Amino acid sequence: MFTNPRQLLLSIPAIFLAIIFHELAHALAADKLGDPTPRSYGRLTLNPLAHMDLFGLIAFLLIGFGWAKPVPINPNNFRNPKRDNILVSISGPAANLLIALITLSVEVIFLKFFPGVYNTLPGLIPVFHTIAYLNIAFAILNLLPIPPLDGYHIVKELIGNHFANAFLLYERYSLIVFFVALFVIFPYVFSSAQTVFFFLIRLFV
Repeated sequence: MFTNPRQLLLSIPAIFLAIIFHELAHALAADKLGDPTPRSYGRLTLNPLAHMDLFGLIAFLLIGFGWAKPVPINPNNFRNPKRDNILVSISGPAANLLIALITLSVEVIFLKFFPGVYNTLPGLIPVFHTIAYLNIAFAILNLLPIPPLDGYHIVKELIGNHFANAFLLYERYSLIVFFVALFVIFPYVFSSAQTVFFFLIRLFV
């Protein structure tokens, strides 16, 4: 949850970047792997209206958690459905980590080569950091193995055939699992994981 107006204002471009590129990555991956469904639904675009869910965006701004319009795909169009489903699922979190990497790289370039500009615009630091942090958060959240998140689709494709009944039972109670994770586990481990990823990416840069 955003605790002050400045934090909320800084978060808006970060949220838009995180959602747009996450969903666009899913759409592009599916399209390249042979499924025209995202293209037919107009999802191969940077237009935020194509990807935003109004209530999900409001939830983001009010409680710090929300959702976007899921990208429709038809796995029957994939050349290798098992592999391609995994690639499409992982493309969204990968795009968020790439945005974080690019953002922190730009910050380092400013610090190293344009210190005058950086000192003139000190507000760039929190903007860069907010974009990086929120994209990292998006990646971590979506890699959790909880329906309907990307991590669940990856795990199900990898081992689902051997535990079909267990997955059906898990999906039945997935909403409870999600909210337990969101409100019980996240407050203790999520920010730490975010910080570790931020540190590793910045160290790499």
